[in-house]
Amino acid sequence: MLKLSDFWRNRVEEMAAIDLGSNSFHMIVARLEKGELKVLDRIKEPVRLGFGLSADGKLDDLSQRRALECLARFGQRISHLPPHAVRAVGTRTLRKAANAGPFLARAETALGHSIDVVSGAEEARLIYQGVAQGLDDELDRRLVVDIGGGSTEVIVGEQFQPLLLDSLGMGCVAIMRDFFDDGQLSKKSVKKAITFCLQKIEPVHDGFERIGWQRAIGCSGSIKSISKVAEAMTGNPVITRSLLNDLCDQAGQSKNVDDFNPNGLTSDRKPVFLGGLIVLRAVFEGLGLETMEASPWALREGLLYDLIGRYDHEDVRSRGVQHLAQRFHTDTEQAKRVADTALRFFNDNLVALGLDQPEPWSNYLRWAAQVAEVGLDISHNQFHKHSGYIVANCDLAGFSHEEQQRLTFLVRHHRKKPDLNKLTELGEDDQILMPILLVIFRIATVLHRARTGSTSDGVKLRIDGEQILLSARSDWWDNHGLTQADLEQEAQYLSKLGFGLLLQQSLTE
Repeated sequence: MLKLSDFWRNRVEEMAAIDLGSNSFHMIVARLEKGELKVLDRIKEPVRLGFGLSADGKLDDLSQRRALECLARFGQRISHLPPHAVRAVGTRTLRKAANAGPFLARAETALGHSIDVVSGAEEARLIYQGVAQGLDDELDRRLVVDIGGGSTEVIVGEQFQPLLLDSLGMGCVAIMRDFFDDGQLSKKSVKKAITFCLQKIEPVHDGFERIGWQRAIGCSGSIKSISKVAEAMTGNPVITRSLLNDLCDQAGQSKNVDDFNPNGLTSDRKPVFLGGLIVLRAVFEGLGLETMEASPWALREGLLYDLIGRYDHEDVRSRGVQHLAQRFHTDTEQAKRVADTALRFFNDNLVALGLDQPEPWSNYLRWAAQVAEVGLDISHNQFHKHSGYIVANCDLAGFSHEEQQRLTFLVRHHRKKPDLNKLTELGEDDQILMPILLVIFRIATVLHRARTGSTSDGVKLRIDGEQILLSARSDWWDNHGLTQADLEQEAQYLSKLGFGLLLQQSLTE
């Protein structure tokens, strides 16, 4: 299980994780006691969000209404929890929906907490983390498969570490919508859907075959429902290839979806059971599986343990940023110099910024300093643009889309002329604070352009509305003429952001 520090072992904390899936919305509420999670409540509602994705890529009004009503009920259950104790994530459908932004604003109001939309890779990582926490701490290499409403996550890992992961664009809701929307069934339609799924698996087959595994584990409602059908039909909950073949043959012999009703199938799962069955049948064939066991733990549990890590100094986001910096050979000493100065300036101005504590915003300054120069591996010319592109398009473990967008904004605009149009791509709240963070980060970068450790010693920064006051003793200005020239140039850049940079001489240290 997750190694928890004494901080967590000696406290009681209630927390909640919410999964806004393409088929169902799930919420788990748990209490952390003596280093162990005790589940207090599990709530699941079949919202069928993926069915509401219209041809133009927008969520229809009915699916939005169902989702908002569900989230309002979830919100009532966890209204007593502080923001740091709740994590809600959206998956495939919310990644695809063209009108996800307006919907998420209403959804966060209904829930009373923020909602992160995570990438397919991040979804896969969280799923593996959840499954791994529910298993014995053994040395087997595991294949974990999660069939969601809009995508299927496939991961190979050892213990708590995923080694290879992918998110495939096939899910139980998507298959039902795209192949069986009229309710008609035939051998031909079932075969066509299986072939579609095999095409999704084909590009990743070799990579998964090379890495190998000793144990196959499935999670999610689809796989658990297939396991229950297996137990009803054979007396054993283990899913086998022959069972999947038999079930698909039964489906092909039925005239419509309503006629396909295998033993052990519950009424709430019936609308999407066939879609999940076809996806799993293709996974078995595409990856050469013979058997699979079902795990009761999945994304929600992974979210809970990830939430614990963020407040236990084991934030996976920090590790992800560090790995990216190492991959592109950044100068760690320079990153630390810039980060230390930026964080000092930020902490000195918390009151002026109306903040009670530096986190989570201070994290972005530290992370940005670590990866601001990853683009140097491509070219020194306009390297901040290369850095911004890399940060925006890589899979950063632990980051939601919004969090990665914030980090990209700081990295992409930390030098040269800032692009004001990119500011409007941030959320409304971010458009207020992120420019301030950018100003602080840019000034810290300028102060350490010489890449020495003492350039910012004795320099103070004070924020007064849109005025940025940078002060140092007269002898500092005398000894850093080149830096002063760089700061005067920076003042012109900052004016484009609506800020005035005033350089002052102070009388005291």
